[in-house]
Amino acid sequence: MTMSMVSIFCAVLIVIVFILLIIMFLQNKKYRQTTGKLHQQIKVVEGKLQFHTMDIDNLIMMLASIHEFGLTATGLVSKEELTQAVVDTACSLIHSDLASLMLLNANNELNIISSRGLSPKVVESTKIKIGEGIAGRVISTGKHIFVENIETDIRFLRPNDAERYISKSFISVPLRVKNKVIGVLNINSPKTKKQFDDRDVKLLTILADQAAMTLDNMELFNNLQSFYFEMVQTLARAIDAKDSYTYDHADRAGKYAKAIAKKMNLPYTIVRHVEYAALMHDIGKIGIADNILSKPGKLSDEEQEVIRKHPSIGHRIIAPVQFLMPVAPMVLYHQEWFDGSGYPEGLSGEEIPLGARIVAVIDAYDAITSNRPYRKALTQEAAINELKKGSGKQFDPKIVDIFINILSQETND
Repeated sequence: MTMSMVSIFCAVLIVIVFILLIIMFLQNKKYRQTTGKLHQQIKVVEGKLQFHTMDIDNLIMMLASIHEFGLTATGLVSKEELTQAVVDTACSLIHSDLASLMLLNANNELNIISSRGLSPKVVESTKIKIGEGIAGRVISTGKHIFVENIETDIRFLRPNDAERYISKSFISVPLRVKNKVIGVLNINSPKTKKQFDDRDVKLLTILADQAAMTLDNMELFNNLQSFYFEMVQTLARAIDAKDSYTYDHADRAGKYAKAIAKKMNLPYTIVRHVEYAALMHDIGKIGIADNILSKPGKLSDEEQEVIRKHPSIGHRIIAPVQFLMPVAPMVLYHQEWFDGSGYPEGLSGEEIPLGARIVAVIDAYDAITSNRPYRKALTQEAAINELKKGSGKQFDPKIVDIFINILSQETND
């Protein structure tokens, strides 16, 4: 190979290498650009994923709040407690401090039952007829209404002297039970929040439907409880009629037992059971012969043994009735003494059911202040002295103190 050919070959080789270097540089630059764009796209996707994850987390928390409301609602026993729980849950879901729940009254008008952020004046003065205003339209159509601007929407009615709402965005959803609308849930969006969206409406609708079903079940339960209570009163009066010396004894016992249980801040259901126990504690006397119950003189040992059977007889009568099962032990043990010397089992102190300890005090008080076959009624002062003497021995001292306090307040009133 000649020198000229070598020179040419080297020059060509250099050109080729140079071209290859240029191609590699361009490819590397394009790669970097592509990689940069890919990184940007990945960051955008990551941002969207993070946003949607947070959104899903918030939705899960909201659904959990509704679920928590459902669990809580089962333990609520008054309409006021339940409706306030609905309002509080709605405010928590939508992050608002202004809401109300309205139910139809006997005049077919919507009244505010529970609220947050509204003055007592607004709550008391607001009465809306079916078909009037936003809430009235919601209850007549059974469909939700969203208002973008309360101040300019002619559908929005409020009393002339009522305070103005502090926000403009407003939503009203119906409380539906089957094909019936029983009320309306209203909530305002705070100024700092975006307008309501479809998710807000759906969440509030789920909450409202669950609240309506719970309210309806509560109404059925309360009607059933009223029926049971009337039945218990009838049975108690039948017992009183059997013994002319204890006329109205059950009613008085029930009244005082309920007062004591409430003073002790016992749950509503326990208060009701204690009241039932006081009304029915002597139901076992149905099985006792009249000549023993009405005997004017002192009872013989055998007759006393017969009388002592009335708690057990009462227990056997009540225990098979399902709704009275919690009452049965109170009836069985209402003749137990705090020091353990009572009957039928000689229980003492807190071994004796609380309801039975309450009944024991009011039963003794009423017996002392009532005419008996063997003596005339004693005064309230004498009865209180007897309760004090028996405190810690026959009676629970705490219950004696509470009952004497109730009697004192009753006298002062």
